[in-house]
Amino acid sequence: MCNRRRKQISCHFTIALLLLAASCVKNPVTGGRQLALISESQEISIGQASHPEILAEFGLLEDKALQEYFSRIGLELAKISHRPDLPWTFTVLDSPVVNAFAVPGGFIYLTRGILAYMNNEAELAGVLGHEIGHVTARHSVNQISQQQLLGLGVGLGAVLSPTFRQLSDLAEMGLGVFMLKYSRDHERQSDQLGLQYMAQGGYDPAQLSRFFEVFAGMREEEGKAIPNWLSSHPAPPDRIRATAAEAETIKAQSRGREYSTNADALLARLEGLVFGENPREGFVEEGRFVHPDLRFLLDFPQAWKVQNTKSAVVFLEPAGAAALRLTLVPPAEGQSPEAVGEKIGRGQGILLIEGARTVINGNRAFVGRYRVSGQSGDVGILAAFIGYGNNIYQIAGMTADASYRRYAPVFDSCLSSFRRLTDQRLLSVQPNRIQIYRARKGETLRSIAKSRPQIPATVEELALLNRLDPDQALSAGAPVKLVQPGK
Repeated sequence: MCNRRRKQISCHFTIALLLLAASCVKNPVTGGRQLALISESQEISIGQASHPEILAEFGLLEDKALQEYFSRIGLELAKISHRPDLPWTFTVLDSPVVNAFAVPGGFIYLTRGILAYMNNEAELAGVLGHEIGHVTARHSVNQISQQQLLGLGVGLGAVLSPTFRQLSDLAEMGLGVFMLKYSRDHERQSDQLGLQYMAQGGYDPAQLSRFFEVFAGMREEEGKAIPNWLSSHPAPPDRIRATAAEAETIKAQSRGREYSTNADALLARLEGLVFGENPREGFVEEGRFVHPDLRFLLDFPQAWKVQNTKSAVVFLEPAGAAALRLTLVPPAEGQSPEAVGEKIGRGQGILLIEGARTVINGNRAFVGRYRVSGQSGDVGILAAFIGYGNNIYQIAGMTADASYRRYAPVFDSCLSSFRRLTDQRLLSVQPNRIQIYRARKGETLRSIAKSRPQIPATVEELALLNRLDPDQALSAGAPVKLVQPGK
């Protein structure tokens, strides 16, 4: 029996080795052999399938000139990379989170949040080069291949909770974007590639380490729809020192080549950029979620956490035992709140226990109680479908079926509070924006901020935004990024 077992193990091990050998390909960057269970065409397909979902979830920044500028710089760097023939796509997302990430196949994303912290075009090129490096070195492909080899798989279901994964369109709790958390070795290699690509593109490689100083003044944030840079990019020890030293080596070997920073070109694009959360797309005030553009508000439990993305607003009970999710129902000709609610009740694994037409604060509605069967147990849901304006809004409260009676009053209170927004103060709220100020000789960041008490940012926040000492004397005409309050 033992001999037979050893033979089986040996056979399985041999098969695994054969699979590994067959799945190893030449790495475009190192020239060495690399595990890759995903072909280049499959890699591109992953990016193409993910791109519209990313835009739907996080939003495209509506600034054509900035998008074209960003794409031009990215494409110039991609052409000198190790994989110039990929269908490279460069997109600025309308998110305040400070991050950049790459999706397999050549899809690169930066948020407006990280753009705001850049001081020149060379810094932008450095971050783009870093993300291009993740793609050219096939870092995400390597991770996905390892997970597939282990039978773990990667996809939408991998990032959803086991229970809520069963809720279909009624309660999908997030988007499975391929923002894989890289290893420190991957980060080191991408730093080196970023320096190489930006220098070959004519940009001062020293600017990459200087931009990394931004993250020294930030803290890692967990649980965000898009994590910040520190959450998704584990920093190798001495990253700033290492990239600065590598930049010096590159410049020393370039035999006096002139490198550019192009500060004015970038700063001109940042003038007027929305900074921080955009309240036009929804904000929280005193236990209410307010949406000025869609002209509605609703109440929610004050201790609950709020995640507001382009596709949904999710309110989470602090311990994670329950959630409320607000979405727009995809439009369909002639549909009514009742038709939507009853159709969902006919979905696979979903039971409509009871439901009825009603009116919520003057709006036609359908409220239903549902039970969803899942591998981790049944889920109890109280959902309202509300016709308001030209849209139908879906508000779904969900929890384990055993806890439904406990949370049903909380769900009902939120559902019943949906109403028209009429407060002109809330309707007229505007976002804060980046303003480029030209300093007078001898001014400091502290003196500038003191003369503008209406600026919605502390001196410390402005110092990080500009990477300036608050008391550093500025030269005449030196550009300073300020935050202009929304009107």
